[in-house]
Amino acid sequence: MLFGLPFLAAGLGIMIFGSTGKFKDDSGKPMPPIVALLFGGVFAMVGGGLVFGRSGVILDKRTKRAVKWWGLMVPMKQTTVPLETVSQVAITKEIRRSDKSTYTVYPVRLSHGEGRFHVCEPRSYKNARSEAEDLAKFLEVELADMSEGEAKVRQANELDHSIRDQARNRGESIEVPAVPTGCRVKHDLSSGKLTLEVPAPGISPALLVVFGVAGLVPLGFLGFMASKIFGDGGAPLFFKAFFAVFALVFMAPIFLIPGRMFLMGKSRERVSVTPEELELAIVSPLWTKSVSIPADEIEELELAGEARAGGYAAAGEAPPFVKSVVHGLGGGATIVARSDKQSLNFGRGLTVPEAQWMHALIKRVLTS
Repeated sequence: MLFGLPFLAAGLGIMIFGSTGKFKDDSGKPMPPIVALLFGGVFAMVGGGLVFGRSGVILDKRTKRAVKWWGLMVPMKQTTVPLETVSQVAITKEIRRSDKSTYTVYPVRLSHGEGRFHVCEPRSYKNARSEAEDLAKFLEVELADMSEGEAKVRQANELDHSIRDQARNRGESIEVPAVPTGCRVKHDLSSGKLTLEVPAPGISPALLVVFGVAGLVPLGFLGFMASKIFGDGGAPLFFKAFFAVFALVFMAPIFLIPGRMFLMGKSRERVSVTPEELELAIVSPLWTKSVSIPADEIEELELAGEARAGGYAAAGEAPPFVKSVVHGLGGGATIVARSDKQSLNFGRGLTVPEAQWMHALIKRVLTS
């Protein structure tokens, strides 16, 4: 609204004063009224649309309709879908690109017989999840989360249930596979507490090559410019100082990103699990950071990355160099624990058997 006010005011001003002949060109002739109306009208329409434009979604069980509308203060155009045709609430992930920015959104849509009914698209997964759960519970339909590729479907009556409640309601028995051969994860189970130490993934040689090649171009350019500016001594002192500051600011990310990647490569994970809580501690060479989720709030404990069934990397279709870079970035087979408030992602760089064994072991403790 605030962005549209100047356009609206400017458009109305041009239309009012231009039609009275108060706008004159360099020769002193007044602007033709029709020109003032057309030129000002464009600004007024754009500003009016931004100031008075409204849109909304109405889900009405009394009329059994889902209505999406937009208009100027009041609905002017509507799209209607019968509620009985809605079978699912879906969350997806989309990357939006423009000339100046790239950002991620998580659209929430209702799946019905003729397609999908768009509801909203928050930039936060947490907000999208909360909105989708409210919709699924209100409409009493399943929720399909496709934000990570493969659909994870939950029924409306299970959305607020912890994984312990879900396992008990289904009569699910958690089978833990044998410890994988050459397993690098250290584990200890004593007094009802499971502790898992995931080793640091290390620095991938392929990742070093990627950053090395990416850093050579800007460093070479700065080196060439520095030789020209400082070499002959002819450049003014102010220009030399400006270039020095620019070079420092420009080069900082080149060194900060590899530094962060080095810390990630040297950081290990410590996962502590009891029937009451799951805690994840990231132990880096410089600090230790811990985050926890109460067990009765954990609604999902999923395998992600290569460990998910159907993943192309698990099928061996990814080139070895690509796999090496992914593991260097902390990818590979990982585990995700989700509640309505937060998500924890751990197990960076594990093999598929290690992740599957670790996932089953954690889930057994949480559901006991």
